[in-house]
Amino acid sequence: MAKALNVGFHAGAGPDPGYLWSVHYLSVAREEAESFLNDGQYEHVVDLFRSLASEKDPTHPVTVTVEAIEDFYELKDKGGILGKISLRVYFTVSPHDAAIVVLAAIKKEEDGQTASWTKTRVKYRLRRFRKGEFGRPV
Repeated sequence: MAKALNVGFHAGAGPDPGYLWSVHYLSVAREEAESFLNDGQYEHVVDLFRSLASEKDPTHPVTVTVEAIEDFYELKDKGGILGKISLRVYFTVSPHDAAIVVLAAIKKEEDGQTASWTKTRVKYRLRRFRKGEFGRPV
């Protein structure tokens, strides 16, 4: 069963001059984030993606911390409103649609490299996204 692909916000929306990128997300990624974040923390993550959507190149931003992992990206944040939560949000960039697509969110528990189970989950969702199994954003 495919999870819906949703629109967080569109390119051109937001404060002047508007976002350069749209942000789409899988329903399951939102559910994952909401399972360990409170409302204020979730809104902080949305703000991180607003910053990312304002970047000329969201794969090499200056406003947030992003790292490439294989053929997807990991947004990292910790501290502040997140407290001891080590947040990781995994996404891909669809230049054709000028969209950042959020695939997964986790609360990282272990130090070191990204766990193999996380990579497997994200690669599976990325493969399905590229095949169009999640449909168009709604």
